[in-house]
Amino acid sequence: MRANSLRITVALCVAGLLVALSPSIRAQGEVVTNGSVIEMSRSGLSPEIIRAKILRSDTSFDVTAKALIELKENGVADDIIALMLERADAVLPGTPPRQAATPVSYSENVDPNTEPKPESYPTERPAPDPKEAIRMARTIAFKKSSAHPSRQNLEKALLKNASFNKLNLTILRYKEEADIFVEIGFVSGSWLTHRYVYRIFDRRSGAVLAAGETTSWGSLADNLARHISRSLVKIRDN
Repeated sequence: MRANSLRITVALCVAGLLVALSPSIRAQGEVVTNGSVIEMSRSGLSPEIIRAKILRSDTSFDVTAKALIELKENGVADDIIALMLERADAVLPGTPPRQAATPVSYSENVDPNTEPKPESYPTERPAPDPKEAIRMARTIAFKKSSAHPSRQNLEKALLKNASFNKLNLTILRYKEEADIFVEIGFVSGSWLTHRYVYRIFDRRSGAVLAAGETTSWGSLADNLARHISRSLVKIRDN
């Protein structure tokens, strides 16, 4: 009799626990998409709440240039779009998994004195034909040795650039995972002319595909976006 009471008590406790956990279990099975983020943003939820929801859920984000523009046009905050890019990076097809034990440098905090020079990057394949490299590329990343422009401003400028959108390149945060990457730096001593240079690399071979320069007069982000996009399109179409 006592054993039966004990079994009944245990069964009731387990049932109560399952009922309490059921909302959490259902939440874990929910997949947050671009549409979900747009709906949450339109409903007036704060970016902090949307961020928490993304971090606690499974996600499936479309981070193509067209999709990012759609997010911006629907009022999604920039920091939420940046978080979506980070979550999408980890599941992009064909990209190697990021090793948690190896710290990955961001463009903003790379020390140009310690960053490996282009010639020291590991060569995984022979230098490609520039035209073919651009045509085959699906992703692009940026590395800066200067404080300006900010990553956010440069990405905004690129996403508004018609030439860049025609390239169908997805912007990644980590250059180690991109097909091509762009180095941007300030020309030392050009305090009057405000010159900035850029070089476009094939990431796997380290080969320089193109190079150019612009100034910060007007908008540095817009100037760089325009020049970089033109360089990429010129290589692809020549």
